[in-house]
Amino acid sequence: MKEAFAILKAEIKEEISQLDKVKTEYEALWQRVNLENPTRDEVILIGFHLHNFYNGSENIFRLIVRFFENDLPPLTWHDELLKRMMLEIEGIRLQVIDRPLFKKLDEFRKFRHVFRSVYSFELDWEKMKLVARVFDETYKDFVEAVTRFLEKMEKAIAGG
Repeated sequence: MKEAFAILKAEIKEEISQLDKVKTEYEALWQRVNLENPTRDEVILIGFHLHNFYNGSENIFRLIVRFFENDLPPLTWHDELLKRMMLEIEGIRLQVIDRPLFKKLDEFRKFRHVFRSVYSFELDWEKMKLVARVFDETYKDFVEAVTRFLEKMEKAIAGG
């Protein structure tokens, strides 16, 4: 199990390094956008980065579920996956995220659904801005939670 967990840890670290790139690009974009009156292209770019952040988060969650539970309900898996990350599954794995982070990430999940489902000219900047403004905080909380999870699981697997 130690070897398999080492692979999981490496895969998650790679995903986080990709998310770091998303964050760097997002911050550069955020600095140059007029937040009171962004252009349509700027709204789309911001949306694209928020979408990418949640996709990367979900990729990490899928890696965790595939490793520990090997099961995901097919119809509502996006919602179920996020909910499952709040659970500690006795004898299988520890909790990955707490309820406050769940609520933040759920807003990103909902936004990602809208971003994928509507035409770009239908994006509502006022609604989107609410998610965009908490990106940095959510990103930081997410990376800290996943890092803590990996550290605790590594100790548990090692027998400590």
